[in-house]
Amino acid sequence: MSRRWLYLALPPFLLVVAGFVLVQLFLELDEDAIDRKAAERLTLYRQTILGEYQKYRYLPYMIARDPRATSALGLGQPVESANRFLEEMALNSGVELLYVMNSEGTTLAASNWREELSLVGRNYGFRPYFKSAIQGEEGSFFAIGATSDEPGLFLARPTPVSGAPIGVAVVKVDMGPLEEAWAEGGETVFASDANGVIFLSSQPDWRYRTLFELPDEVRETIEATRQYAGRELNPVSDQSLRAHQQISIDGKAFRHNAAEVGLLGWQLHFLVPVEEARRSVLPIWAVTITLCLIYAVIVLVLRGRRLRKASALLRQESAGLKELNTRLVEEIQERRRVERELLEAQRGLARSSRLAAVGEMSAAVVHELSQPLSALRMFVAGTRKFLEKGDTSTAAENLDEIDSLQMRMASLTQELKRFARPGESRIEKIDLRESVRVAEKIVRPRFEETGVMLDLDLPEEPLEAETAPLRIEQILVNLLRNGADATAGEEQGVVTLRAQRKNGQVIMQISDNGPGIPEDLRERIFDPFFSTKASSGGMGLGLAISIRLAEDLGGDLSVRANAPKGALFELHVPALTDDAAGGDLLPEAKPEAAE
Repeated sequence: MSRRWLYLALPPFLLVVAGFVLVQLFLELDEDAIDRKAAERLTLYRQTILGEYQKYRYLPYMIARDPRATSALGLGQPVESANRFLEEMALNSGVELLYVMNSEGTTLAASNWREELSLVGRNYGFRPYFKSAIQGEEGSFFAIGATSDEPGLFLARPTPVSGAPIGVAVVKVDMGPLEEAWAEGGETVFASDANGVIFLSSQPDWRYRTLFELPDEVRETIEATRQYAGRELNPVSDQSLRAHQQISIDGKAFRHNAAEVGLLGWQLHFLVPVEEARRSVLPIWAVTITLCLIYAVIVLVLRGRRLRKASALLRQESAGLKELNTRLVEEIQERRRVERELLEAQRGLARSSRLAAVGEMSAAVVHELSQPLSALRMFVAGTRKFLEKGDTSTAAENLDEIDSLQMRMASLTQELKRFARPGESRIEKIDLRESVRVAEKIVRPRFEETGVMLDLDLPEEPLEAETAPLRIEQILVNLLRNGADATAGEEQGVVTLRAQRKNGQVIMQISDNGPGIPEDLRERIFDPFFSTKASSGGMGLGLAISIRLAEDLGGDLSVRANAPKGALFELHVPALTDDAAGGDLLPEAKPEAAE
């Protein structure tokens, strides 16, 4: 069977291979033809540039020799006759500007002396063409005019032409007509300087972009000479341009060829869209696909005949399939019966899990009641002493605290009822600083008993949150009591509670300078019935209850080492957003989990 399919697939495979070979062959032929055309066009464009250069190359030499133009150099100041002469020469020769500079680079005579942007009196000693000419060499430099902001080719010669130079004669040639001729030709061509900056282009958007990312030192040189008047000079392509390479510019693929422009040190680039190099690809693949389709039709016709013969055999086998289907139906019914029994077993397991959860919550409530009861006993003892002394006002304050504690214990007992029978509880908008102060009152007797100092570091602005205040107080009481117990044996035990708002969260850090929690025990510290209080008889439920309450409120509780010693517990509670703070009515909380 597999060998037969191999034989059937062999003809179209050979057709595709032949098409691929032909495509590669014609691609190479088309690319060679494009490269030959590019070489011819580059030669033509190069001769055009050199012709423009040779056309005006003599002019600065003639100006440097003519005393009518250089008379201002002898006087050391602008001369109107020199300006008029240069103006007439520029008009007759067709150049954009003619001007003469002294040895310091200051222009003493210029053909545009009548215009508002006259070059007379301006210093261009920073230009490379001036530096070359004042050293007795011929200077050429393409740049954007520092005064006119118009680009052009600057040609310079020293004056006098022999002996020590005392000035420089300069011609500025407008290359715009040449660039317009490129654009009218409909071809993609551009020129770049020695630094890789495109300054002439048939595509205006590519002008003053670069062939590659310029190094910092090159950018500094360009800025120092003001060559391109602060243009950004961003790369024209993500890849460096090299001859005979396919490149992508502005999302369009081109075949790239380049040639050097002698004398000026420029490079000329000619681009041809890749589509022109693939004109032969579509016809070849069209013929190949057509032949494959014809072959497929023939194979399908022959295969149809064989399928009709096979259908008779399938009808004979249908009887056996019906019997197999009957057995499958019986197996499905048996599986459904087993699934129903499994569902009943899962429901029983859920009821057992619920009872276990109620037992765990009961132990947690007993643990939590022991804390306010301890405080209650101390408040009662204090009240009696104050009554014996006749201090009724302080006794009344203690009675208020006792009343608050009994309300707290009553609320705690309701948690077991809500856990066993889910209901709706109301979330309040509170200032968490008040919750801290309530927790501080509850644990204050424990701190006085152990001699540990409690330091509260609370911000002046409110720490508003939509949460359950009783649960926040439960968490804080557990953490503060644990801190007091941990630092009881220290000479100067200190427990610090800091609170702040950060990134939409209220963060409360409870740290101590006790012995700390060993690293290998930190992962188990939040497990139920796990305690590090070997001598105090702790049940190990406080932290387990605290982390569960924090998660129910949408926050979290974590522990890490404190510096230089001790432990640091960090409680995160979602802060009240600005939108929520603007409303008066607070939303109802979701029903509490039953497991």
